[in-house]
Amino acid sequence: MELTDEQKKALKGRGYIVYKDGIHFSCRVLIQGGSMNAQEARKITEVSENYGRGYFTLTQRLNVEIPWIKYQDLEAVARELREAGLSAGSTGMRVRPALTCKGDVCQVSFFDTAELTRQINEKFYTGKYDIALPNKFRVTISGCRNGCSKPQLGCIGLQGRKQGQVAITIGGMFSQIQHVGRELPGLYSISEALNIVDKAMEFYRENGLKGERFAKTVDRIGFETVASFLTV
Repeated sequence: MELTDEQKKALKGRGYIVYKDGIHFSCRVLIQGGSMNAQEARKITEVSENYGRGYFTLTQRLNVEIPWIKYQDLEAVARELREAGLSAGSTGMRVRPALTCKGDVCQVSFFDTAELTRQINEKFYTGKYDIALPNKFRVTISGCRNGCSKPQLGCIGLQGRKQGQVAITIGGMFSQIQHVGRELPGLYSISEALNIVDKAMEFYRENGLKGERFAKTVDRIGFETVASFLTV
């Protein structure tokens, strides 16, 4: 069957990306903090063998894509993933799952990045911001000063600087045009950082133009104005 552009857009929002041939899809699977257990890995392998071509790929943001799935199999794939506690998604003009480093098992990390990632995904990806935004919004987390996950390139980035304290950058973007985010003054506790992430998304939802990335919103309105709103 031939799908309309609106149907393709709706499917993309659910995590199914149509190929150029118009027949096959890749299924984007959310992997919490880039870590999957053996049961989840077996299910992804099984789905790849039963509905795809027997392989899957890892995305730049530590999720999984299962390629070469037919349209008529999408619901079956979604059902089988749910049975293993997995879900398709993470695409479209909305909050994306947080990208993190391996900080919780790294000897130089200042905080538990996996736990913070879980909290952010639970609150924003599957919670109150499971709604349309002007464009994609990415939260990037790094446990230490090394910045392995490149937090300065996220819409908002959290980077460990002291035990339990993070620096926060806003307005980063890595796309056809690159922006390095600017750092808010001071350091913040994890709870304060979560509150600032909340404020940033609310500000973007209310002030961003349709199709405009958060980096462009910050440029248009002004870093100082946005920073003042976020840190009050």
